[in-house]
Amino acid sequence: MTTLFEQVLASSKSLTAYERARLAHALIASLDQQQDDDAEQQWLAATEQRVGEIEAGYVATVSWKDIKNLQWS
Repeated sequence: MTTLFEQVLASSKSLTAYERARLAHALIASLDQQQDDDAEQQWLAATEQRVGEIEAGYVATVSWKDIKNLQWS
C-alpha cells in the first residue's frame, strides 16, 4: 500500500513545470502558517536599540557603496 505522500508525488509528476512550481509554492507557504505574535514588538525594540546606538555614536554606519567595494578573501 502506498502512502498518501507517494500518491501525491506520483501524481505531481504529470503536472506541467508551471503547475509543479505553483504546487511547490503552495506547500512551502503552508509551512509558514504559525506567526510569532511577539515578532513585531521584538523587531521594534531591536530597531530602537540600533538607532539609539547610532545616535549615541557607539556604532558607525557604512554605506552600501562601501560594502559593495569591500574585498572579501
